[in-house]
Amino acid sequence: MLGTAALLSGCGASKDEARAQHEARTAAHTDAATLAATDVDMVSAVSAVASATPVSLKFRLSDPPLVGQALRLELALVQAPGLDIESMLVSLQPSDGLQVESGHIVEIQAPAVGTTHHIDVTVRPQEPGLLNLGATVLVNAGGVSLTRNFSIPLIAAPAPQP
Repeated sequence: MLGTAALLSGCGASKDEARAQHEARTAAHTDAATLAATDVDMVSAVSAVASATPVSLKFRLSDPPLVGQALRLELALVQAPGLDIESMLVSLQPSDGLQVESGHIVEIQAPAVGTTHHIDVTVRPQEPGLLNLGATVLVNAGGVSLTRNFSIPLIAAPAPQP
């Protein structure tokens, strides 16, 4: 740590700049550790792209999906460490037989480096079987726009009859 600070100060970087860089790295590491500790029951959404760059998406269900009953999903949008993102736009697309009751679009402006964003989504299965909630994430970083598509599969069962 002292060696890094000495190198930074020797290369013309001020103590404040070195401290800010250290704090940013520490915050990103702490956020990643917090997410790892709290997301043990979260599942990674399916993506055609194997890389987590620039973002990955995880989800957790509040209850098993039942036809006709509202279902709360917690989404965790995880930024790649060290990537300075200008903005992100998340668009949700339900498959046939699935209704999104919360907002379909979430916009995140100037997120802190390495931050994890939690988004609550409410859906209502309209029919039994395999349903899909698609999530498209548009990421603007460094003057470049990238899109990542994710799939959240849900298996809805018929609601129990009273």
